[in-house]
Amino acid sequence: MTDCEVKEYFSILQEACHVEESSLDVAYRQLRELLERLCRTQMPDGSLQMTDLSARISFVASKAGLSTVEQNRLHTFRLTSNAILNRQTEPQREQLLRDAKTLAFFVKRLTGKEIPAGLYRLLPRADATYIVAPPAKEQIKRMRVCFQYADDTYLYVLPVDTVADEPLRVRYNVPQINEEFAETCRILWRHAQVNLLDVTVDEAGILTPSFIVLEPDYLIDISSLAECFKDYGHHPANYILARLQSPDNTRPLLLGNIANLFLDEWIHAKEAPDYLACMKKAFRSYPIELAACADLRDREKEAEFFSDCKRHFDNIRRTVTETFRASGYELDRTDAVLEPSYICEALGLQGRLDYMQRDMTSFIEMKSGKADEYSIRGKVEPKENNKVQMLLYQAVLEYSMGMDHRRVKAYLLYTRYPLLYPARPSWAMVRRVMDVRNRIVANEYGIQLRNSPQYTAERLKDIHPDTLNERGLDNTLWKRFLYPSIDAVAQRIRSLSSLEQSYFYTLYNFITKELYTSKSGDVDYEGRTGAAALWLSTLAEKCEAGEILYDLAICENHAADAHKPYLSLSPRTPSPVGRGREYSAEPGVGGSLPNFRQGDAVVLYERNTDTDNVTNKMVFKGNIERISDDEVCIRLRATQQNAGVLPAASLYAIEHDYMDTSFRSMYLGLSAFLSATQRRRDLLLGQRPPEFDASLDAAIATAPDDFSRITLKAQAARDYFLLIGPPGTGKTSRALRGMVEAFYREGKQILLLSYTNRAVDEISKALTSIEPEIDFIRLGSELSCDESFRPYLIENVLEPCATRRQVQERIARCRVFVGTVATLSSKTELFRLKTFDVAIVDEATQILEPQLLGLLCTRNPAGVDAIGKFILIGDHKQLPAVVLQSSEQSEVCDEALQAIGLYNLKDSLFERLYRNLSREIANRQTSTSHPSFLIPHPSYDMLCRQGRMNIEVALFPNRAFYGGLLEPVGLPHQQGELTLAPELCDCEFAGLLTRRVAFLPSAVEPSAQSAKMNHSEARIVARLAAAIYRQYAAVSGFNPAVTLGVITPYRSQIALIKKEIAALGIAPLEDILVDTVERFQGSERDVIIYSFCVNRAYQLKFLANMTEENGTRIDRKLNVALTRARKQMFMTGVPQLLKLNPIYAELLSVVCHS
Repeated sequence: MTDCEVKEYFSILQEACHVEESSLDVAYRQLRELLERLCRTQMPDGSLQMTDLSARISFVASKAGLSTVEQNRLHTFRLTSNAILNRQTEPQREQLLRDAKTLAFFVKRLTGKEIPAGLYRLLPRADATYIVAPPAKEQIKRMRVCFQYADDTYLYVLPVDTVADEPLRVRYNVPQINEEFAETCRILWRHAQVNLLDVTVDEAGILTPSFIVLEPDYLIDISSLAECFKDYGHHPANYILARLQSPDNTRPLLLGNIANLFLDEWIHAKEAPDYLACMKKAFRSYPIELAACADLRDREKEAEFFSDCKRHFDNIRRTVTETFRASGYELDRTDAVLEPSYICEALGLQGRLDYMQRDMTSFIEMKSGKADEYSIRGKVEPKENNKVQMLLYQAVLEYSMGMDHRRVKAYLLYTRYPLLYPARPSWAMVRRVMDVRNRIVANEYGIQLRNSPQYTAERLKDIHPDTLNERGLDNTLWKRFLYPSIDAVAQRIRSLSSLEQSYFYTLYNFITKELYTSKSGDVDYEGRTGAAALWLSTLAEKCEAGEILYDLAICENHAADAHKPYLSLSPRTPSPVGRGREYSAEPGVGGSLPNFRQGDAVVLYERNTDTDNVTNKMVFKGNIERISDDEVCIRLRATQQNAGVLPAASLYAIEHDYMDTSFRSMYLGLSAFLSATQRRRDLLLGQRPPEFDASLDAAIATAPDDFSRITLKAQAARDYFLLIGPPGTGKTSRALRGMVEAFYREGKQILLLSYTNRAVDEISKALTSIEPEIDFIRLGSELSCDESFRPYLIENVLEPCATRRQVQERIARCRVFVGTVATLSSKTELFRLKTFDVAIVDEATQILEPQLLGLLCTRNPAGVDAIGKFILIGDHKQLPAVVLQSSEQSEVCDEALQAIGLYNLKDSLFERLYRNLSREIANRQTSTSHPSFLIPHPSYDMLCRQGRMNIEVALFPNRAFYGGLLEPVGLPHQQGELTLAPELCDCEFAGLLTRRVAFLPSAVEPSAQSAKMNHSEARIVARLAAAIYRQYAAVSGFNPAVTLGVITPYRSQIALIKKEIAALGIAPLEDILVDTVERFQGSERDVIIYSFCVNRAYQLKFLANMTEENGTRIDRKLNVALTRARKQMFMTGVPQLLKLNPIYAELLSVVCHS
C-alpha cells in the first residue's frame, strides 16, 4: 500500500467520526467499503474467490497474524454493518466510533503506520467489546460457518453470523447422521464456506449436523445434479461429461417440450382442449426444432412420434381429469402454480418445478421418457435420477420455504404410461446426493483456482468409461449405447494435437472461472457481482447499484393470459420505480436509479418485509417488457391461471436473473471444437494461413473508394477477412451493407451476427435500406427487437407455415439470417436445415473467443463446415467483451498458445487473428525496404474516413489512439466556426459554447460522502446542459435524442445529474440520455458532456480499460467516450486527480492549451 492510500484510509475514518447524526448509515457504508478494500489489498490473487466478507476477514487475519480478539472486533463490525445496511437496526454513534477504532487499528496492523493524532483523539478509550454467544444446547436449523482445519474426530469452524473466541467443533462421519459426507470432509479447504443444517448441540457445545453443504453460494441446478445419477453410477465427472455432449437426437427432447405444453393446456383449460389445436400451438412454438429433427425425416419414425404425442396428450387428460380428483391425491388444478422457481442458498441448489399446489402441500414433476420397466407383473419404478430430482425439491421446500418434507406430497408424472407415482422421502439418499453436489463444487473450485491446463487435463481424465462405470455394468445397454457415448468424448480429446489440447483445456479453465465468478460473485471495490449477490448483498448495496426495484404493487394482473402473460407493477408510493424508501447519501438521490432495461431477464418475488428475499420466497421468472419512472411491465415465462398465486395485497421486488445459458453455449462450443473439421481447427489455431482468390487483386488495387475495395477483399477471402472500423467510419451502414449486396448478387447464403440486440437492429436497418428489397429472417425474441423489425422475426415469418415441409422450404428460400451470437448459439438446429457460405460478424471485438468458437466449428449433417468463410468487423480500440475475472487470471502462459497470438482470453478472436496478420506483415517488412503501411494485406483492411466528429473533437483520439490515420469525410459539421446565440452573451459559459472541446475543473467530493458521486460536477453538468439547450434551440433546434448526451461512470452520479437537471425545469432536458460509456457505445450525439466523477486516486484504475498496440497504451473507455460527439465535447473532473493518469494528463494538456 502506498503512503497516499494509507493517508486516504485514515482520512475516511476521521471524516466518518465527524459525520452528522442523520448520516450515520452513510458513514457505515463507507466503513464497510473500506474494510472490503483493505481485505482486497491483502488478497492479490483473486482466484481465491471468497464470496463472503467473513471468509476474507478470516483469511486476512490468519495471514496478518491477528489475535482472536482482533479478529472478533472486525467480525463485530461486519455483523453490525450488515444489520444497519439491511435496515434491521438503527446506527448509534458510540458503535460507529467503536468500529472506526477497530478499523484504524486494523490499518495500523496491516501497514505499520501510526494512527494520526487528529483521528486518535476522536476514538473511544475503551476497547471494543463483543459478546461471544456459545451455541445453545438445542437443535439449530441452519448455521453458516467458515472451515479452519480438521482432525480425525472434528472439523474446526468459525461461525459467520456470530462471534466465537475459538473454533467450534463439528462431529463428522457419524453413522446414520452424516456419514454420507465423509468424502466432502476429506476435500474441505481452509476458509471454505460451509452450511451446517439440522444441527444438534450437546452440553460441551459440540455440533453434530445432519447436512454439510460446501460453498453454498455456488448454486447447482437440481436437474443437472440429478442427471449425474446414471444407471452405471453417480461420479461427479458426469457433470463435466454432460457439458461436452451435445444432444444429437432431439426427438425425446421435443416430445418432452410438447408434453409440457399439453400439461399447461390441461391445467388452464376452461373446456377440454382440442388435440389438433394443441399440436398447432406446439408447431408454432418449436418450428425449427421440428423441421430440423433428423429422426422425423424417416416416415416410420415420424408416424411413431405423432402417435406418441397423441398418447401423451390422452394420458395427461386422464391424469388431470380423473387421477387428480381421486381420493388420496386431492390435487386441485384451479389452485396451482406453474413453473415456480426456487433458489435455496441453504443447500446450494436452484431449480424449477413443473406444477405446485399454491399452499405447497404437493407438487408434480413431469417426465415424458421411460421409467424402469420390469417384466415381472408389468411393474414400473421411477428411474433413480427422477427420484433424486423429487427428493431434492422436497429438501429445497423444507430448507427454503420451511415446509416439513413429511407433509409435502411429491409426485412423478410419467406421461408415457400414465403413472402418477408418489415419491417417498429418504433423507439418507438426499445426503448422498448432496455429497455428490459438494464434490462437483470442489472440482469447479479447484479448476478455477489452479487455472492450470495440466490440472484440468487430470480432472477430465475422469471422463472415461472405466471410471464412470462405478456399478460395473456389462449389459447390452452399456456396451451398445452408454460406453460408446462416454468414450466418444474421451477419444476426441485424446486425438487432439498437443497445441489443440492446450487450447481446449485453457478455454475450459477460462469458461469455468467465468462461470464460478458469475455464480459466487467476486467483490472488487466497485460492488458485488454474480448470482450470490441476490442474498449476500445488503439492501443498501443493491440500491446503490440499482440492482433492485422493491415496494412495487401490482396495478394490472394479466398473468392468466394464455399468450404473452404479463404483470404491470408500480411503486406503492408516488416516487419513481424502485426508489421505495430512499437509501442514499442524501434524501431523494443516490443509489436507487434502476439498472434495468427493456428485455432484461428478471426474477420477481413477494417482498413484504426486509427479511423476504429470493432464498425464502417462490420466484417467478420473466423479462422486462417496458419500464418507465412510474411503471414496470414484466412478461412472465409461465402463465398463472390462478390470481391468488400473485396476491394483489402483497408488495413485490424485482432483481436481475443470472442465467447459465451463455456458459452452456460456450461449453457446447468446446464440444463443437472437438468434432470440428481439421481444416477449420488448423485455420483457427494458425496452423494454415487464410486463403484468398488472387484473381481479384487487380480490381482491388484499382478500386475507386474504400468501400468498393473492402467489398472486393471480402469476396476474395476464402477463409476469413477482418475489417477494422474506427468510430464514425460507416462500418455497418456502408461497409456491411455493401458486402451483403455483393454476396446476395452472387446467390450466396448469408448469416449476419452481432453481440447486442441494438447492433442487430442497426444491421436490420441497413438491410431494409437495400434496393431492390431483400428477404431476411431475424432470430430472437420480440422484446429485444425494435418494433419496426418485428415482422421479420422468425416466429412471425413462419406463422403461415402449417407443415414441417413448408418450414423447411421457407427457410431454404430465405438467403439472409440475422441474430445475436447468443441466439444463434442456442439455436444450432438451424444448421441442420441450412449451410451458410459466409457469416459476417459485427461488433466482433465485443465477443469472446469461446462465444464464437462453437458457431465457427459447427458442422452440417453432411459433415462439412456449417459456415463457409467468416468476416469479422470491429475495432479493438473500443470497448471489449465484458469479462468478470481479472486480466491476470485470464492471461495465457502456454508458449505454444502465445505463438499463435493467444495472450489473454479477455481479448476477442478478432484481436488474435489481427495480431497474427500484422505480425506477419512486420516480418515481411523486415525482408523488404517498404514501410509496413504500404504493404496491404489481403485478409484485413481498415476504414479511415470518418464522418462523425468535427476535426477538433477527433484530434486527441485520432492522434493518441489511431496514429493520426483518421481523416474527415468533409461534412459541413466537421469544419467551420460556431457562433454564439445573441441571447447567451451574458451566460457564464459564453466563452465555452463556441469551443469544440473544453474541460471544466470541479471540486473533489468530501470524504464523508460516497466516492461514486460528485455534487460539484453534477451542478456544472446541469448548468452547462441548460446553456447548450438555449444555444442549440436558438441556432439549429434541440432534439433530446440527437443534440445532447451525458456520460458518467456511476449510477449514483447518473441519479444526481438527473436530479440537478430536473431541478432546472427545462422539460426537453429531462429526456436526454445520461448513462455509462458502455451504454453509449455504438451511438452518437451532437454534444457530449463527460463527468469523470473521480474523487479518490484508486478510482482511476476502474475508470480506464487499457490495451496496447505497438507500444502505444490505449484507453478504450476514454476512446469511446471522446468519439461519441459530433460537434462538441465537454469534460468535467478534478484535474489534480486525473493528472495522476498519464493519458488523462496528456488529454488535459491538449484540451487546456487548444
